[in-house]
Amino acid sequence: MKYIAICAKGMEDISQKEIKEILTVDSKIVIPGRIMFESLDIETLKQKTQSIIKLYELKQQCHKLEEIKTFKIGEPFRVICSRKGAHTYTSADVAQQVGKLFYEEGYKVDLEDPRCIVFVDIVEEDIFVGIELTPKLLSKREYRIRTHNQSINACIAYGLVRLSTFDETKTLLDPFAKDGVIGIEAVLFKKGNVFGYDSLFHNVKNVEINSKLANIRKEVNTARIDIEWLDTKFKEGEVDCVVSAVPYPSKHVPENLIKKMYKELFHQLDYILSEKGKIVFIAPKVELLKEMNENLTIVEERNVSTSNLEYTVLIFKK
Repeated sequence: MKYIAICAKGMEDISQKEIKEILTVDSKIVIPGRIMFESLDIETLKQKTQSIIKLYELKQQCHKLEEIKTFKIGEPFRVICSRKGAHTYTSADVAQQVGKLFYEEGYKVDLEDPRCIVFVDIVEEDIFVGIELTPKLLSKREYRIRTHNQSINACIAYGLVRLSTFDETKTLLDPFAKDGVIGIEAVLFKKGNVFGYDSLFHNVKNVEINSKLANIRKEVNTARIDIEWLDTKFKEGEVDCVVSAVPYPSKHVPENLIKKMYKELFHQLDYILSEKGKIVFIAPKVELLKEMNENLTIVEERNVSTSNLEYTVLIFKK
Protein backbone atom coordinates (compact mmCIF):
# COMPACT_ATOMS: atom_id res chain seq x y z
CA MET A 1 0.00 0.00 0.00
CA LYS A 2 1.11 3.55 -0.69
CA TYR A 3 1.22 6.13 2.07
CA ILE A 4 1.91 9.83 2.43
CA ALA A 5 3.78 11.20 5.43
CA ILE A 6 3.30 14.88 6.17
CA CYS A 7 6.37 16.45 7.75
CA ALA A 8 7.79 19.91 8.33
CA LYS A 9 8.99 21.58 5.14
CA GLY A 10 12.76 21.58 5.12
CA MET A 11 12.95 18.41 7.23
CA GLU A 12 12.01 15.90 4.53
CA ASP A 13 15.46 14.26 4.62
CA ILE A 14 15.08 13.61 8.35
CA SER A 15 11.70 11.91 7.85
CA GLN A 16 13.07 9.86 4.98
CA LYS A 17 15.94 8.70 7.15
CA GLU A 18 13.55 7.80 9.97
CA ILE A 19 11.21 5.88 7.63
CA LYS A 20 14.20 3.93 6.34
CA GLU A 21 15.35 3.14 9.88
CA ILE A 22 11.93 2.02 11.13
CA LEU A 23 10.50 0.26 8.07
CA THR A 24 13.63 -0.43 5.99
CA VAL A 25 11.90 0.96 2.89
CA ASP A 26 12.83 3.75 0.52
CA SER A 27 10.68 6.84 0.06
CA LYS A 28 10.50 9.86 -2.18
CA ILE A 29 9.58 13.51 -1.75
CA VAL A 30 6.54 14.17 -3.95
CA ILE A 31 6.27 17.85 -2.98
CA PRO A 32 7.84 19.81 -0.09
CA GLY A 33 6.48 18.46 3.19
CA ARG A 34 5.00 15.32 1.60
CA ILE A 35 6.83 11.98 1.42
CA MET A 36 5.48 8.88 -0.35
CA PHE A 37 6.43 5.31 0.49
CA GLU A 38 5.08 1.76 0.41
CA SER A 39 4.85 -0.55 3.41
CA LEU A 40 2.89 -3.41 4.97
CA ASP A 41 3.62 -2.28 8.53
CA ILE A 42 2.29 1.24 8.93
CA GLU A 43 1.37 0.67 12.60
CA THR A 44 5.02 0.36 13.60
CA LEU A 45 5.80 3.70 11.98
CA LYS A 46 2.81 5.34 13.71
CA GLN A 47 4.07 4.14 17.07
CA LYS A 48 7.75 4.98 16.64
CA THR A 49 7.99 8.09 14.47
CA GLN A 50 9.15 11.39 15.98
CA SER A 51 9.38 13.38 12.74
CA ILE A 52 6.04 12.76 11.03
CA ILE A 53 3.08 15.06 11.65
CA LYS A 54 0.35 13.04 9.89
CA LEU A 55 -0.03 9.81 7.89
CA TYR A 56 -2.64 8.75 5.38
CA GLU A 57 -3.09 5.92 2.90
CA LEU A 58 -2.82 7.37 -0.61
CA LYS A 59 -5.62 6.48 -3.01
CA GLN A 60 -5.36 9.16 -5.69
CA GLN A 61 -3.21 12.07 -6.82
CA CYS A 62 -4.52 14.72 -9.22
CA HIS A 63 -4.58 18.46 -9.94
CA LYS A 64 -8.28 19.29 -10.26
CA LEU A 65 -11.21 18.66 -7.94
CA GLU A 66 -13.21 17.38 -10.92
CA GLU A 67 -10.68 14.56 -11.35
CA ILE A 68 -11.31 13.06 -7.88
CA LYS A 69 -12.85 9.59 -8.11
CA THR A 70 -14.43 7.37 -5.46
CA PHE A 71 -12.80 4.26 -4.04
CA LYS A 72 -13.75 1.55 -1.57
CA ILE A 73 -14.10 2.89 1.99
CA GLY A 74 -15.53 1.84 5.33
CA GLU A 75 -18.78 3.36 6.54
CA PRO A 76 -20.13 5.47 8.01
CA PHE A 77 -17.69 8.05 6.69
CA ARG A 78 -16.92 11.74 6.59
CA VAL A 79 -14.58 13.88 4.47
CA ILE A 80 -12.07 16.38 5.83
CA CYS A 81 -9.85 18.69 3.81
CA SER A 82 -6.50 20.33 4.53
CA ARG A 83 -5.81 23.15 2.09
CA LYS A 84 -2.78 25.37 1.60
CA GLY A 85 -2.55 27.96 -1.15
CA ALA A 86 -4.82 30.36 -3.00
CA HIS A 87 -7.94 28.70 -4.38
CA THR A 88 -11.43 29.73 -5.48
CA TYR A 89 -12.94 27.19 -3.05
CA THR A 90 -12.77 26.58 0.70
CA SER A 91 -11.92 23.41 2.63
CA ALA A 92 -15.61 23.10 3.52
CA ASP A 93 -16.52 23.27 -0.20
CA VAL A 94 -14.11 20.43 -0.93
CA ALA A 95 -15.40 18.26 1.92
CA GLN A 96 -18.98 18.75 0.75
CA GLN A 97 -18.20 18.09 -2.92
CA VAL A 98 -16.12 14.95 -2.30
CA GLY A 99 -18.53 13.72 0.36
CA LYS A 100 -21.35 13.94 -2.16
CA LEU A 101 -19.44 11.66 -4.55
CA PHE A 102 -19.19 8.87 -1.97
CA TYR A 103 -22.73 9.44 -0.70
CA GLU A 104 -24.08 8.99 -4.22
CA GLU A 105 -22.20 5.68 -4.37
CA GLY A 106 -24.32 4.50 -1.44
CA TYR A 107 -21.94 5.06 1.48
CA LYS A 108 -23.49 6.21 4.76
CA VAL A 109 -22.38 9.51 6.29
CA ASP A 110 -21.69 10.22 9.97
CA LEU A 111 -20.05 13.58 10.66
CA GLU A 112 -19.83 13.01 14.44
CA ASP A 113 -18.51 9.46 14.77
CA PRO A 114 -17.29 8.16 11.39
CA ARG A 115 -15.63 4.78 11.03
CA CYS A 116 -13.68 6.03 8.01
CA ILE A 117 -12.31 9.49 7.25
CA VAL A 118 -11.57 10.41 3.64
CA PHE A 119 -8.72 12.91 3.71
CA VAL A 120 -8.25 15.45 0.90
CA ASP A 121 -4.82 17.06 1.12
CA ILE A 122 -4.47 20.12 -1.14
CA VAL A 123 -1.15 21.94 -1.45
CA GLU A 124 -1.18 24.68 -4.08
CA GLU A 125 -1.95 22.82 -7.34
CA ASP A 126 -1.44 19.29 -6.00
CA ILE A 127 -4.34 17.23 -4.68
CA PHE A 128 -3.86 13.99 -2.74
CA VAL A 129 -6.84 11.89 -1.66
CA GLY A 130 -6.66 9.05 0.82
CA ILE A 131 -7.76 7.43 4.05
CA GLU A 132 -6.91 9.27 7.26
CA LEU A 133 -4.73 7.17 9.59
CA THR A 134 -3.91 9.75 12.26
CA PRO A 135 -6.95 11.89 13.18
CA LYS A 136 -4.90 13.03 16.15
CA LEU A 137 -1.73 14.71 14.89
CA LEU A 138 1.40 12.67 15.60
CA SER A 139 3.20 15.93 16.41
CA LYS A 140 0.96 16.44 19.46
CA ARG A 141 2.93 14.94 22.34
CA GLU A 142 1.01 13.72 25.38
CA TYR A 143 3.87 14.72 27.68
CA ARG A 144 3.69 18.35 26.63
CA ILE A 145 1.25 19.94 29.07
CA ARG A 146 3.51 22.92 29.79
CA THR A 147 4.40 25.00 26.75
CA HIS A 148 6.34 28.16 25.94
CA ASN A 149 5.24 30.78 23.40
CA GLN A 150 8.63 30.65 21.64
CA SER A 151 8.96 26.88 21.70
CA ILE A 152 8.83 24.78 18.55
CA ASN A 153 6.91 21.86 17.09
CA ALA A 154 8.09 18.55 18.57
CA CYS A 155 8.73 17.07 15.12
CA ILE A 156 11.00 20.00 14.27
CA ALA A 157 12.74 19.61 17.64
CA TYR A 158 13.48 15.98 16.80
CA GLY A 159 14.75 17.02 13.37
CA LEU A 160 17.18 19.48 14.94
CA VAL A 161 18.51 16.74 17.21
CA ARG A 162 19.13 14.53 14.19
CA LEU A 163 20.90 17.39 12.38
CA SER A 164 23.26 17.70 15.35
CA THR A 165 24.33 14.02 14.83
CA PHE A 166 23.51 13.29 18.48
CA ASP A 167 23.73 9.67 19.66
CA GLU A 168 24.16 7.72 22.91
CA THR A 169 27.89 8.43 23.02
CA LYS A 170 27.51 12.22 22.91
CA THR A 171 26.56 15.09 25.21
CA LEU A 172 23.78 17.43 24.09
CA LEU A 173 22.95 20.84 25.55
CA ASP A 174 19.96 23.12 25.06
CA PRO A 175 20.91 26.39 26.81
CA PHE A 176 17.40 27.88 26.29
CA ALA A 177 15.28 24.88 27.23
CA LYS A 178 11.91 26.68 27.62
CA ASP A 179 9.52 23.72 27.94
CA GLY A 180 12.17 21.06 27.34
CA VAL A 181 10.92 19.74 24.00
CA ILE A 182 14.39 19.51 22.41
CA GLY A 183 15.95 17.66 25.34
CA ILE A 184 12.97 15.33 25.69
CA GLU A 185 12.92 14.47 21.98
CA ALA A 186 16.68 13.83 22.17
CA VAL A 187 16.30 11.34 25.03
CA LEU A 188 13.33 9.63 23.37
CA PHE A 189 15.58 9.17 20.34
CA LYS A 190 18.77 8.10 22.11
CA LYS A 191 19.67 7.72 25.77
CA GLY A 192 22.76 9.96 25.83
CA ASN A 193 23.84 12.79 28.12
CA VAL A 194 21.20 15.50 27.72
CA PHE A 195 21.12 18.87 29.47
CA GLY A 196 18.27 21.36 29.26
CA TYR A 197 19.24 24.59 31.01
CA ASP A 198 17.31 27.83 31.26
CA SER A 199 17.77 31.15 33.07
CA LEU A 200 14.15 31.23 34.33
CA PHE A 201 12.88 29.10 37.20
CA HIS A 202 9.41 28.58 35.73
CA ASN A 203 10.92 27.26 32.49
CA VAL A 204 13.03 24.79 34.45
CA LYS A 205 9.87 23.68 36.25
CA ASN A 206 8.19 23.17 32.88
CA VAL A 207 11.09 20.96 31.75
CA GLU A 208 10.80 18.93 34.93
CA ILE A 209 7.05 18.42 34.56
CA ASN A 210 7.11 17.56 30.85
CA SER A 211 10.08 15.19 31.15
CA LYS A 212 8.38 13.44 34.08
CA LEU A 213 5.24 12.91 31.98
CA ALA A 214 7.47 11.51 29.22
CA ASN A 215 8.84 9.03 31.80
CA ILE A 216 12.40 10.28 31.32
CA ARG A 217 12.76 12.73 34.19
CA LYS A 218 16.12 11.32 35.32
CA GLU A 219 17.53 11.34 31.80
CA VAL A 220 17.00 15.09 31.21
CA ASN A 221 19.42 17.07 33.36
CA THR A 222 17.90 20.47 34.02
CA ALA A 223 18.75 23.47 36.17
CA ARG A 224 18.48 27.25 36.26
CA ILE A 225 21.72 28.32 34.60
CA ASP A 226 22.52 31.68 32.98
CA ILE A 227 24.53 31.33 29.80
CA GLU A 228 27.53 33.16 31.27
CA TRP A 229 27.97 30.25 33.69
CA LEU A 230 28.06 27.46 31.12
CA ASP A 231 31.84 27.22 31.30
CA THR A 232 31.51 26.38 35.01
CA LYS A 233 29.19 23.46 34.25
CA PHE A 234 31.15 21.86 31.44
CA LYS A 235 34.82 21.21 30.84
CA GLU A 236 36.55 22.57 27.78
CA GLY A 237 35.38 20.65 24.71
CA GLU A 238 32.94 18.51 26.71
CA VAL A 239 29.75 19.24 24.74
CA ASP A 240 29.28 17.53 21.37
CA CYS A 241 25.89 18.89 20.34
CA VAL A 242 24.24 22.23 21.12
CA VAL A 243 20.64 22.42 19.93
CA SER A 244 18.32 25.30 20.75
CA ALA A 245 15.45 27.54 19.70
CA VAL A 246 17.31 30.72 20.56
CA PRO A 247 15.68 33.96 21.75
CA TYR A 248 15.32 36.66 19.09
CA PRO A 249 14.41 40.37 18.97
CA SER A 250 10.74 41.19 19.50
CA LYS A 251 8.48 43.94 20.81
CA HIS A 252 9.30 42.82 24.33
CA VAL A 253 13.01 41.99 23.89
CA PRO A 254 15.17 44.76 22.35
CA GLU A 255 17.84 44.04 19.77
CA ASN A 256 20.70 45.34 21.90
CA LEU A 257 19.85 42.85 24.65
CA ILE A 258 19.79 39.97 22.16
CA LYS A 259 23.13 41.10 20.74
CA LYS A 260 24.69 41.03 24.18
CA MET A 261 23.21 37.60 24.83
CA TYR A 262 24.47 36.19 21.52
CA LYS A 263 27.97 37.53 22.12
CA GLU A 264 28.19 35.81 25.49
CA LEU A 265 26.58 32.65 24.10
CA PHE A 266 29.15 32.27 21.31
CA HIS A 267 31.96 33.01 23.77
CA GLN A 268 30.77 30.21 26.05
CA LEU A 269 30.12 27.72 23.27
CA ASP A 270 33.55 28.31 21.75
CA TYR A 271 34.96 26.96 25.01
CA ILE A 272 32.64 24.02 25.81
CA LEU A 273 32.09 22.72 22.24
CA SER A 274 34.18 19.71 21.23
CA GLU A 275 36.45 19.92 18.19
CA LYS A 276 34.04 17.91 16.04
CA GLY A 277 30.91 19.23 17.74
CA LYS A 278 27.92 20.87 16.06
CA ILE A 279 25.65 23.73 17.03
CA VAL A 280 22.11 23.76 15.62
CA PHE A 281 20.11 26.95 16.18
CA ILE A 282 16.60 27.73 14.99
CA ALA A 283 14.82 31.09 14.99
CA PRO A 284 12.45 33.13 12.82
CA LYS A 285 15.21 35.72 12.47
CA VAL A 286 18.89 34.76 12.25
CA GLU A 287 20.61 37.92 10.95
CA LEU A 288 21.94 38.81 14.41
CA LEU A 289 23.20 35.28 14.97
CA LYS A 290 25.29 35.58 11.83
CA GLU A 291 26.46 39.05 12.81
CA MET A 292 27.54 38.12 16.34
CA ASN A 293 29.27 34.88 15.37
CA GLU A 294 33.03 35.39 15.08
CA ASN A 295 34.88 32.09 15.45
CA LEU A 296 32.49 29.40 14.26
CA THR A 297 31.78 28.29 10.69
CA ILE A 298 28.25 28.08 9.32
CA VAL A 299 28.16 24.74 7.50
CA GLU A 300 24.47 24.64 6.63
CA GLU A 301 21.44 26.90 6.47
CA ARG A 302 17.93 25.68 5.76
CA ASN A 303 14.41 27.07 5.87
CA VAL A 304 11.94 25.07 7.92
CA SER A 305 8.20 25.59 8.27
CA THR A 306 5.07 23.97 9.61
CA SER A 307 1.55 25.39 9.46
CA ASN A 308 2.04 29.17 9.28
CA LEU A 309 5.32 29.26 11.23
CA GLU A 310 8.56 29.80 9.34
CA TYR A 311 12.07 29.45 10.72
CA THR A 312 15.68 29.38 9.62
CA VAL A 313 18.06 26.71 10.89
CA LEU A 314 21.78 27.45 11.14
CA ILE A 315 24.36 24.73 11.76
CA PHE A 316 27.76 25.78 13.10
CA LYS A 317 31.01 23.97 13.76
CA LYS A 318 34.51 25.00 14.80
